[in-house]
Amino acid sequence: MTLDSIDAKIGSLAPNFKLHATNGQEISLSDFRGKKNVIVFFIRETTCPQCRTHVTQLGRMYDQFREAGAEIIVILGENVEKSREYANTIGLPFPILADPDRATYSLYELEKYFLLFQRTASLVIDKQGIVRYLKRTTVPNVWLQESRELFGFVDSLNEEQAIV
Repeated sequence: MTLDSIDAKIGSLAPNFKLHATNGQEISLSDFRGKKNVIVFFIRETTCPQCRTHVTQLGRMYDQFREAGAEIIVILGENVEKSREYANTIGLPFPILADPDRATYSLYELEKYFLLFQRTASLVIDKQGIVRYLKRTTVPNVWLQESRELFGFVDSLNEEQAIV
């Protein structure tokens, strides 16, 4: 079974990816398997104010997410240099992964809607690599309350995983 062939949906194994990050590393989703829950957020565009607000909030809450056993991965459909500029203007404590050809966006079924509107998504992937939370949208204003909802979801995963 290859990870790349599995559609991203709740309950499925998350498609793996490996991308260059703004900190110079190559980061793969599978790097976190067995270690941490992962929040993955796909930025719609660098000009999207709601995405910027959401990413900024994730940055502010980063320590809380890490204490809850989660890592944050943010993906931007730009090259590493533009991704680095974006991350530096916000002052994020975590790297942004560059996906210049948007192959990972396609892997997660986030192609442009009517060839105009970039789809965006927020996911929580558990320690076993299973998609536990998935919200896809072309309307980015849903992200304005998303950070706290994600934290609550990740925190509840800790309770579930402690029982198992």
